[in-house]
Amino acid sequence: MSFTSLEFLLFLGLCLSLLHATRGLSVRTWLLVLFSYIFSLTFGIGGLALVTFLAVVSFAIGGKIGTAESDRARERWLWLGLCVNLLPLAFFKYSNFIASNVAILLHPLGFNVRVPANVVLPIVGVSYFTFTAMSYLLDVYNGKIEPSHSVGEYLCYIAYFPKLIAGPIVRAADFLPQFRRGFQVTAEDIEVGFGYFLVGAVKKLVIADHLAGHVSMIMASPQHYNAATLLQGVIGFTVQLYADFSGYSDMAIGCARLMGLKLPQNFLMPFSSINIAEFWRRWHITMSTWFRDYVFLPLEIGSRGMRSALVRAARNILITMLLCGLWHGASWNFVLYGGVHGVALAVYQLYSRVRQARSVAPSAFHLGTLGARTLTLSVVLLSNVLFATRTLPAAFTYFNRLLTWSSDGVSLGSPYILPLTALVVVAHLFINKDRNLIEEVSNYSMPIRIFAYSTLLFALTALVASEAVPFVYVRF
Repeated sequence: MSFTSLEFLLFLGLCLSLLHATRGLSVRTWLLVLFSYIFSLTFGIGGLALVTFLAVVSFAIGGKIGTAESDRARERWLWLGLCVNLLPLAFFKYSNFIASNVAILLHPLGFNVRVPANVVLPIVGVSYFTFTAMSYLLDVYNGKIEPSHSVGEYLCYIAYFPKLIAGPIVRAADFLPQFRRGFQVTAEDIEVGFGYFLVGAVKKLVIADHLAGHVSMIMASPQHYNAATLLQGVIGFTVQLYADFSGYSDMAIGCARLMGLKLPQNFLMPFSSINIAEFWRRWHITMSTWFRDYVFLPLEIGSRGMRSALVRAARNILITMLLCGLWHGASWNFVLYGGVHGVALAVYQLYSRVRQARSVAPSAFHLGTLGARTLTLSVVLLSNVLFATRTLPAAFTYFNRLLTWSSDGVSLGSPYILPLTALVVVAHLFINKDRNLIEEVSNYSMPIRIFAYSTLLFALTALVASEAVPFVYVRF
């Protein structure tokens, strides 16, 4: 069931009607669990079983961590909980990738390893609810939160349908206190939630879905197109990815807000960033902060014995981003994608240290705002070739033809890519990157609010793409 389908709108309307018609936290909790389970069932019974299994086991282990009498016992329970959550993810998402690479390594030695057929994921978005459960266990272990004492509450935290498939990745410390207050919905919540849902739908249906057709054609066969078309393709893919994924996040945030729950922001004008570190503070925020808190910082703490803090941080950044790339998918394209960003972040860290040390002539190392933004976006665009193509050979073909500016090949003039890219660029240029206009609209005068919502509704009715495209990030 897609957020952009009529079925989902009816489903959401029924859920909200029953939720606000009932009283009592326990009744509302189990009602949300029921609707979250119904939503999961639309993707198959296997996914529902997996979500339930991970939720029940994580709930029980979280309780054991909270009541264990010794640090050693707590650590053992934590490792058990992490393994239980990671094993299904490793099997369903990475088993074929691992088997294929083992077969390649053993083939020169005379071993012919038969690679099994691709394992079918029991549910889309398996990475999201797995990381949600892991963050809960780690936060309980580190004493940041108390373990939940309600099975229904924890089931809803794991399986909550607006964020189940593609995030945002929600922390228990943010979600559970709101949940326990009992879904207190104000008129502002309803208006802001409606605004988020409309903006997300416009991003997805008007921008991302219009771009998807031509972008997919270019990315699928880079050898057939000239360099100008390939540049157009990677720009279009970058904008499509942003509009698609931030659109999903906005719609998820809007759904939750209509229930009185605030999910964390996942995107905040990322193309306004003046360096690669800022980009990752604005792009897929809940994922980047998850890897920062649960991968990078523990690596930093565990390697304090290294003499050079700069080398230590660079190594830990690279490890973190390689794992982040692998999180996106079982492919060397994604691993290399993470590696490119890891190297870029490490180089930026070195550049920042040098600038701080060069107190005599800092201007020699200052790129300027325009140059810094251009360099940042260049890294993002080139790395997205790895993200969008299916294999490394296809990515290398893309890079070769683009960087050598090949003139041979088909020239595709898309009527959507450049205009829609310009629209997104203008928004990033003129909207303050630290403001959230969706949250602010409800404070404006009534004529401005009516105009804003009417414009969004008009765009949805008049400019929607003729063919709906699945959300990009649901496959992760």
